Amino acid sequence: MTPLAEILNTIKSIKKKGELISEDDILEILKATKTISKNKDALHTYISFFKRLDRNKLNKISALTTRELQVLRHIGNGENSALIAKNLNLSISTIETHRKNIRKKLGLVGKGKLIEYAIINHLNSL
Repeated sequence: MTPLAEILNTIKSIKKKGELISEDDILEILKATKTISKNKDALHTYISFFKRLDRNKLNKISALTTRELQVLRHIGNGENSALIAKNLNLSISTIETHRKNIRKKLGLVGKGKLIEYAIINHLNSL
């Protein structure tokens, strides 16, 4: 299992227990994992990335339509536009338009940022 998968599983298990988890808690989990992990470089990258997150982007998800959120969840599962279009019975151009609108609403630049956002916000579980 990759370090990121281990960290996400730890965070998900804490949330499933109904416990609240703050941004500081997540940062502490990352730092603690780094001290015992063989993948210190990867964890250092995750810690740096987490510290640079724009917290305002996390709150913008409420601006998404139901369909945009659905598309974002599919993106978080690693699906490309063609597969999403097939699964939702929509055209590829419609999915591309949703992708563009989601990036605009969330203030994201680049296609890779959508999957990153979805995973960080646990939107990759359908």
